[in-house]
Amino acid sequence: MEEITLITTDVADIQGKNIVEDAMDTGTIHTSLNWARSPMMNDELVGFKDVIEDLRYLLIRGTRGRDVISIVGMPGLGKTTLAYRLYSDRSIVSYFDIRAMCCVSQIYSRKHLLLAILRDVIGEDSKRRENHADELANELRKALFSKRYLILVDDVWEASAWDDLIGCFHDGNNGSRIILTTRNHEVANYARSESDPLQLRMFNDDESWELLRKKVFGDESFSPLLTKVGQKIAKKCGRLPLSIALVAGILAETEKKEECWEQVANNLGPRIHKDSRAIIEQSYQMLPYHLRSCFLYFGAFLEDSVINVSKLTRLWISEGFVKSCEGKSLEDIAKGYLENLFGRNLVMGTKRSSGGEIKACLIHDLLHDFCKERAAEENLLVSIKRRDQNTNPSSCVYCHKQLAHRMSIYGEDYHIGESSSYLSHVGSFIMHNRVHLTCRELSHIFYTYKFLKVLDLEFTCIDSFPTDLVYLRYLAAKTSKPSISSFIANCWNLETLIIHNDEGKMSVPITLWEMIKLRHLHISKCSFIIENAEELHENSKTLYDLKTLSTPCFSCVEDAELMLGKTPNLRELKCRVKGIDNFQYYVLNFPTGIETLKIQNANPKKKIPFCISAPNLKNLKLKYFHLHPQHLLGIASLQNLQVLKLECVYFKDREWKVSNGEFPQLKVLKLHNIISLREWTVHDDAFPNLEHLVLRHCYSLEEIPSCFRDISSLKSIVVRICNDSVDKSARDIWETQVEDYQNSEFRISITSKA
Repeated sequence: MEEITLITTDVADIQGKNIVEDAMDTGTIHTSLNWARSPMMNDELVGFKDVIEDLRYLLIRGTRGRDVISIVGMPGLGKTTLAYRLYSDRSIVSYFDIRAMCCVSQIYSRKHLLLAILRDVIGEDSKRRENHADELANELRKALFSKRYLILVDDVWEASAWDDLIGCFHDGNNGSRIILTTRNHEVANYARSESDPLQLRMFNDDESWELLRKKVFGDESFSPLLTKVGQKIAKKCGRLPLSIALVAGILAETEKKEECWEQVANNLGPRIHKDSRAIIEQSYQMLPYHLRSCFLYFGAFLEDSVINVSKLTRLWISEGFVKSCEGKSLEDIAKGYLENLFGRNLVMGTKRSSGGEIKACLIHDLLHDFCKERAAEENLLVSIKRRDQNTNPSSCVYCHKQLAHRMSIYGEDYHIGESSSYLSHVGSFIMHNRVHLTCRELSHIFYTYKFLKVLDLEFTCIDSFPTDLVYLRYLAAKTSKPSISSFIANCWNLETLIIHNDEGKMSVPITLWEMIKLRHLHISKCSFIIENAEELHENSKTLYDLKTLSTPCFSCVEDAELMLGKTPNLRELKCRVKGIDNFQYYVLNFPTGIETLKIQNANPKKKIPFCISAPNLKNLKLKYFHLHPQHLLGIASLQNLQVLKLECVYFKDREWKVSNGEFPQLKVLKLHNIISLREWTVHDDAFPNLEHLVLRHCYSLEEIPSCFRDISSLKSIVVRICNDSVDKSARDIWETQVEDYQNSEFRISITSKA
């Protein structure tokens, strides 16, 4: 194993010098030459079947008073996996009015935890971040009052963290529950309410092998010769799920031959289960060079416990970790890297989109610690943390300041001035969401760190923009400024620009079209307009690299087509339209490559129809539009459409007729706040591939069409605050699907009117 590690390291060095991707060949160990490998992700929890039913019973059939369900165990035992499994269990989801979660970890702030829970309970609100912790606690207390809630509080290290939260969780004697995971039995006893804490046991041999087999092979068949050696490997992992998952990641990259697996088994020493670091180190050494950089960056530099996949991959691109590959976009390649890390069980997905794609991910705390230690050893990072104003200064973490090229600040009481000019060479600067910047500190960043490629101030409000950071590739910030004209001039290397603005409207200069490397432009919380847009006709520049764009406001068809013509390779667009007359009978042509479109009528009182041409569209969301039969027919004919969300739309004559063969690829259909729809007629051969139906606040709808009983692909129906007749039709569909067709996986969730 030492020889293999040395060879792997040598190959990694060669890769770094020659930028040769995935060129690993270490004898019996084989790394796929594919640019991405599909992850072996299985939503089914392996093991602990003896305790899942008991915990489910405590959650939905236990005491009427508020109860705390504590899961206690050592790191890597599967506490969080089990908790997430219960949290997302369909029968549990349908029982509670509100669900929310937060991850505490070793260094936390009360404000951060309250914001995380409020985000799930009420939704995101950037202005809320300016409130004090006591104000947030009061807001959460009011939001949960009288509701039956389920709160997951993950990874609690000390009792003080519980004290910071418990006052928000009112006991309404209605069956509310809190799931708590901790390594410390004393913490579990301290938080105990009615139920005794569950001390999670180790895996048995059968569970160990079952987990290893599923992680490596999924549902695929394999040679029986691998069973015996596989069971031996599983046993050597010490019955610890994390160790088993990591070793599975190694086996997934190893030839599926008995002698190759025997070599892995022989090199898993008897003490391996006592030293997770050794397994993590081995998994790390197996990574190709570019994946090592991505993994360390995620684990060490990004302090958030859960991160949005789009943000992570954009940061990788801006850092230069992602290399171009003919015929594939950098974004697709970066997602392939992430899928590879998923497949090796080094990263976990936590949230999926309606279409099934992973939207957010995290890494285990042991892997997180490994990355931070490795980054310190390799002088990659300055990490500065503070928990609260009263935190002991000795709790700050500094890593070889003179050599580090990335700086991460995480806390509420840190002054930029503490970092002097010896860090002027820093190339990446991230301030996490609990930092306040003074004007002096902002100027210090702009004028001291001249070589910045990444500047992430996404949750920090700034009053001015950098003008001399010519190397900048990634900028995220909050501002109340009405324009970003002064910033654009010298940022010709910028690839990602994210601006949060609560003022409702912002102007963008026409010089934006000089930023030919721009890939992602997002101005959120408001709409933006182009200054002197008419001059675009004379501007020869085109943003060929732009892939995602939000949120421009189009006042007329000409403005829309002009901008769309200047962004021919868009894949995702979120926009608003406010014109009336020339949108009335006009087909708006979108770039042929666009896959996701979210479009809103900016003037809901005006009747704007919807008619587009987008042949490769997969995901469509419409809000505040009037849909006549011809418009609905146009949407239904989109051959590649997989997700359709209609919110506050108007149906002519209060009816929707769906004919045979329409929506051939649709998998997800969501209707939200559709008060005009009364009669919904669906022919038997429509929606042939539908998997999920969601109806929210459809007060006038009479019933769900009976043909949904016979859609074999259907997996779930969610009904929220609709008529009793809609509730009944959902139950009728459930009976047919489950009792007549034996579709035991089919689920319904119904929340009736109060």
